Amino acid sequence: MKLRTALLLLGSMMLCASQATASGAHKTPTAPADFLSKVSPIKADEADAAVLKEGGKIYTKKCAKCHGETGDGKGSAAGELTIKPMDMSAPGYMAGRKDGQLFWIMMNGSPNTDMKAFGPGSEQNYSEEEIWKVIAYMRANFTK
Repeated sequence: MKLRTALLLLGSMMLCASQATASGAHKTPTAPADFLSKVSPIKADEADAAVLKEGGKIYTKKCAKCHGETGDGKGSAAGELTIKPMDMSAPGYMAGRKDGQLFWIMMNGSPNTDMKAFGPGSEQNYSEEEIWKVIAYMRANFTK
């Protein structure tokens, strides 16, 4: 009887562990130091409307499907993803992210997720300037 109970307990623990993994728990890797030290050349609070509009167009076209129109992580495709997009509209989320970290993720994607690279040479092939415009748009429009 003890063996059966132990096996049931072990099986339950393994099932819970596999469900936790499948639920999409994910920690975004920290960008390398040379990226973390980067500061956006486009300040969200100083950017003109045309720059923010261009960043917004790219965000809407390439990011909103997963990250949502308001950055809440609830885009039309988010439900299909194993690892859910970050809620960038959560209080403090954007303020707690360095420009270089956001830039690195957009340039290179996020390993083991559906977040693809968007930088030069990638399939999306956005310029560094365009990526900085998207970051300015996000900083200007999502909760700080």
